[in-house]
Amino acid sequence: MTYEVPPPPGPPAPPPNAGGRPGGSFDPNSVNRLDWAILGVGALLFIFSFFAYEGFSEKFMGQSVSGSWNAWNFDHGFFIAWLAMAIGVASAVVLALSLFVPTVSLPTAPRVLTFVGFVASFVLYVIAIFAHDDFGDVISHKFGFWISLILAAVGAVVALMRAQQTNTALPGPFASLPRIGS
Repeated sequence: MTYEVPPPPGPPAPPPNAGGRPGGSFDPNSVNRLDWAILGVGALLFIFSFFAYEGFSEKFMGQSVSGSWNAWNFDHGFFIAWLAMAIGVASAVVLALSLFVPTVSLPTAPRVLTFVGFVASFVLYVIAIFAHDDFGDVISHKFGFWISLILAAVGAVVALMRAQQTNTALPGPFASLPRIGS
């Protein structure tokens, strides 16, 4: 009778398809540039929410008085601006989940959620222009608000382009939108 000694154990083998990707590694080049743009818009919306959304500057009895509010101030009608920012950021997070964690199950197509979310964000920013009680000559919207409004519009357009590129069926009246981009 012969007895064979088993070979010493080596390093553990990597699990097959770790992370849902062949080889288990992430390749940034595998993500479409428009998807990166959408993720960037979401990040910038969050960053600009800390910039001044509304402010005032006035001379009173020889003294200069000024102040400003960002999206995180919930008075002066800014709950709508905060909600617009939160929906825009959430739209980018939905896309990030679908790209980087493909095992997550969402109630509808991620590209539909992303597009509709950015459209809702843009509409809420437009409503926020008029939705506060201090609209007038002294108090005005500032840089952070206008940049966020533009970012929400860009997010909606780029999300529409990407949804059309991937032949995602859009709901209701969005289904009849003309194709943009290539």
